[in-house]
Amino acid sequence: MKKITIILAFMLCLTPVFAQKHSVVLGNVSGSESQQWVMMLKSSILQGLTSTGRIDVIDGQSVSGLSANTAEALVQLKSTGAEYLLEAQLESINVESDYVNNKTLYKAKTQYAYQLYSIADGSTVYSNRDYNYGNSTQDRNAAITESFGLVDNEIVSMVNNVFRVTGEIKAINETHPKKGIVSVYLGAGANDGVAKGNIFEIFKIMDVAGEKITEKIGEMKVEEVKTGSLSLCKVTKGGKELQDCLDNEIPVQVTSRPPKDVLGGINSVLKSL
Repeated sequence: MKKITIILAFMLCLTPVFAQKHSVVLGNVSGSESQQWVMMLKSSILQGLTSTGRIDVIDGQSVSGLSANTAEALVQLKSTGAEYLLEAQLESINVESDYVNNKTLYKAKTQYAYQLYSIADGSTVYSNRDYNYGNSTQDRNAAITESFGLVDNEIVSMVNNVFRVTGEIKAINETHPKKGIVSVYLGAGANDGVAKGNIFEIFKIMDVAGEKITEKIGEMKVEEVKTGSLSLCKVTKGGKELQDCLDNEIPVQVTSRPPKDVLGGINSVLKSL
């Protein structure tokens, strides 16, 4: 059975938060290694930030006179309206070589760190130190270049973890007598970096002893991004529980879930060797 129901009274019970893009300034990227590799780190980070579609990225070089000192840069950026400052350091590059099958195999290990700061109060929102490997029989530089290959994936993982997309259920699209709610329209779309296949978790909000707590009741998957602010989602888990919440005017919260990082898992295995 299919029906479209616009939720009116229940909308008053939803958590009043809306999906939005966040603005990040990529500031000082430094390191004692060759400038070629420092710039490659910066390029990889920029690629990761822009590929998510969830971030308005500002290259710090476009901000006139932006200081390389973190504290000074945070003060300077307050007047720009940007929300976050991201800085990074290329800490080391080590290359070893082995002779395998009559060829020289170059093995590179690149270590770097990055920090995300809130411009509003200067607090550290996220920080990480990581390293990647690269191999090549071509030459030393080719191995180093390959070692930067997963940097953008790790930046994407940071974005998905830090900048969750939260939206309202705008309407019920389809219900089932036994499964409950089958699909809904979510108030988040292309303007928020939402893409087909994104997973959202559904939480019900409860008042326990005067405190608000959340309990996960299900998940939904984006089937189609309709507009900049609307997506059609299939409820993959908890359709009946979601229906019960709607029927009883229990507030719910829908928040994006970071995708499983298959490449990151492979990289973790490589790092353990």
